[in-house]
Amino acid sequence: MKIGFPRALFYFDYFPFWAGFFHRLNIEVVTSPATHRQIMEQGLKKASDETCLPLKLLAGHIQALKDVDAIFLPRMVSVEPDTYTCPKFLGIPESLFPAVPSGIPVLTVVLNWRKGKRQVLKDLQVFGRQLGKNKAEIRKAFTLGQEWQKRYQDSMGAGWDFEESIREIERAQKGLKDSASPPECGRGQGARTSTSAVSLKEQNTDRLRIALVGHSYLTQESYANLNLLGRLREKTEVQLVQHVSQEDVESHLLGLRKKLFWNHAKQIFGSGNKFVRDHEIDGIIYLSCFGCGTDSMVQELLAWKAREQHKPYMVVTLDEHSGEAGLVTRLEAFLDMVERRRVHEGYVSTYGERLDRDSNTL
Repeated sequence: MKIGFPRALFYFDYFPFWAGFFHRLNIEVVTSPATHRQIMEQGLKKASDETCLPLKLLAGHIQALKDVDAIFLPRMVSVEPDTYTCPKFLGIPESLFPAVPSGIPVLTVVLNWRKGKRQVLKDLQVFGRQLGKNKAEIRKAFTLGQEWQKRYQDSMGAGWDFEESIREIERAQKGLKDSASPPECGRGQGARTSTSAVSLKEQNTDRLRIALVGHSYLTQESYANLNLLGRLREKTEVQLVQHVSQEDVESHLLGLRKKLFWNHAKQIFGSGNKFVRDHEIDGIIYLSCFGCGTDSMVQELLAWKAREQHKPYMVVTLDEHSGEAGLVTRLEAFLDMVERRRVHEGYVSTYGERLDRDSNTL
């Protein structure tokens, strides 16, 4: 049996769990190709105009799945206690039925960790009946999926490499590794270890350190974000939300009057708040997409924190009409501003204004 898994949205965070889950059940997972122009165009035709760019890309990736027995579209209600996923996650798969090629069935399951591990396992066992699997098989698959997900999340440090991690997981899912042992994630030649990352500032004192915050399905989606991450890495050392430990995220959420109950929003604001207070981070770029309801609030909260600390801060908003020239111009202007600010920090001008991070001038 071949199950199609679209390379969009929940793929960037939770594919390791589902890869391990289906691998234990001896079910082949076929992922759609990396995003290209035709996938985006197909998604724009099939998705509603009111949806955000990531959902439109998901619709295009569903169209790109060929020669599969079914397409898997889970309803990810909650992935941790006391939180919810984005409301548009909750509308999957119903909101994307028009994008499913005719004749291909859709498999779905509700995943709601707010109800606890026992209920999650029970829902997966009900789903397993559609696959012809018994409760014992589903329980073993659930355990392996958690192991693969944990190994993936444990690799998310300064040395984390998303592409390498996903390649390892996909190779493991195809049976090139023993199913009993989770794949090694992010340990390619280009990945740095956490130890070396500690002294990164000392080794590259002439390079800026920029934090790129935003949803993983935007920061890692190189086609949709016009290779923003790659452009940044050519000129700066980049820190991502995934590089921040869960303990640091939680500690930097304590100042809020009310808890954020969207899990992605928690990660973004907690990590962004840490970057704002980190004196080694020279500037912050918030990557958002047009029409994102959760970002409209979290971005303002983070901008307020950045203004308090006089941290250079820029918002990049994407949609299907975003142009490369405009992005490059804004990015170069922002990096030039951050570089000038760092070079002239502590400079006292003839007008008596001190240009540093404690000044209101910048």
